Amino acid sequence: MRLLEYQGKEILRRHGVATPQGRLARTPAEAREAAAELGPVVVKVQIPSGGRGKAGGIRPAADPVQAGERASELLGSTIKGFPVETVLVEEKVALREELYLGLTIDNRRGAAVLMFCASGGMDIEEVAQSHPESVYKLELPAGAELKDYEARQLIRKAGFQGKTLVRLAQVAAQLYQCFSRYDLVVAEINPLGILADGQVVAADCKMEVDDNSLFRHPEFGSEKDELQDPLEREAREIGVTYIKLDGDIGIIASGAGLGMNTMDLILAAGHRPANFLETGGGITRELMRRAVQLVARHEGVRGLIVNLYGGVNPLVAAAEGVVDGVSALPVRLPVVVKALGNQQGEAHAVLESAGIPVVKSIRTEDAVAELVRQLEGQSA
Repeated sequence: MRLLEYQGKEILRRHGVATPQGRLARTPAEAREAAAELGPVVVKVQIPSGGRGKAGGIRPAADPVQAGERASELLGSTIKGFPVETVLVEEKVALREELYLGLTIDNRRGAAVLMFCASGGMDIEEVAQSHPESVYKLELPAGAELKDYEARQLIRKAGFQGKTLVRLAQVAAQLYQCFSRYDLVVAEINPLGILADGQVVAADCKMEVDDNSLFRHPEFGSEKDELQDPLEREAREIGVTYIKLDGDIGIIASGAGLGMNTMDLILAAGHRPANFLETGGGITRELMRRAVQLVARHEGVRGLIVNLYGGVNPLVAAAEGVVDGVSALPVRLPVVVKALGNQQGEAHAVLESAGIPVVKSIRTEDAVAELVRQLEGQSA
């Protein structure tokens, strides 16, 4: 479950991490009242997605009137596909430096990884990709404690010393406490700001709770309650796993590994996945019809790839569902289906009779290449 920024900051404050003062607002009037208490503020949409600033979801306001205007513009709008129901009105702070501090899980090694970079802010992903050597990492085995000297050694590599080093190491330890206490799989403070007086403040944060541990955290409610995106709510109703992304290629896969492999190959082909969708082993004609229509409703989708393995899934029912779903789309998208396994011959016949391209190779690379060929032909 992805927590909203204000929820993450509440957790940070409980563990002693300083954050800017802020108030949650659901109406422009509440935003004006908050700004009257806080002075110059920043009005920030509360949606479970990063990149809010570039999407226009974070706007400064010099006074209460402007804060009300910004809230009026944002509330009820849609940012990155999420309806905006609340905004965080937060005091504007002047950061002398912007850093990055994060924790995540390395599933291959079964350990948490603490990461620190002296270049934080909106472009941290680009920094991490172009200069990976600037992101310092410390592996923390399951159940291990983060010792003070370990945090200091990590942060010292980025050139920090003295009181600033001690303060940053303390925040790292506090973030790790949050990570362990709330069964988080992601905990990021970005930017982690240094103020003119040397104090350290969490200007923004991102936290995600392990779904398998939600029974231990009733304070967060159920994941279904927290899902803001209508596509993700509908996916839950259909019974498939769906995660919305920012790309242009919709994906339907019958397994998580198959889906992730397809995502990697789409990226390698120069496109970006618009979603991750895994059907699991319970495919029916109706499930597949709804899955196709759900994926196609993503505002950025230009093409769709369906990648199925018919071990336990009935491929004929899946093919019939794909035909139903594609036929009902208001605009026909480029679509490619790779379906191998039981009844594959009959499934291919169903698809081909409906004019849907089928890739019979076992290589997903070939299916991706066929979809790219269709997209290029469409834009030529």
